[in-house]
Amino acid sequence: MLQGPLTLGEVEEKIIRLCEVLDEEAERFADLSAQRAEAEADFKYRHARTFVEQAGKSSVATKEAVAHLRASNDYRRWRILEAQERATQSKLTSVRAQLDALRTIAANVRKSVSG
Repeated sequence: MLQGPLTLGEVEEKIIRLCEVLDEEAERFADLSAQRAEAEADFKYRHARTFVEQAGKSSVATKEAVAHLRASNDYRRWRILEAQERATQSKLTSVRAQLDALRTIAANVRKSVSG
C-alpha cells in the first residue's frame, strides 16, 4: 500500500526485485519446458509401443483404448507439466508488464525531479 509519492530509489528497488523474480521464473520456465517435453515423449513412446505390441490382436479402437490405458500416467504427467509451464509463462508476462510500468514511473519521477 502506497503512503505517498514514490521516490526514485523506491522505484529502482522494485525494479531490481522484479528482475530477480523474472530471472527465477525464466529458470523455472526452462526447467518445466524440458520436463514437459520429456513427459510428452514418454507418453507418445509408451502409447505407440503399446499400440504396436497389439498388432493383429484386436480392432484399431481396442488397440487405441489399451494404449491410452497403459500410457495414462505418462499422459497425466505430461498434461500437468504443460499446465504448469503455461502458468509460469503467464507469470513471466505479468512480471514483464509490471517492469514496463515501473520503468515508466521511474522516467516520470526522474523528469519531475530534474525539471
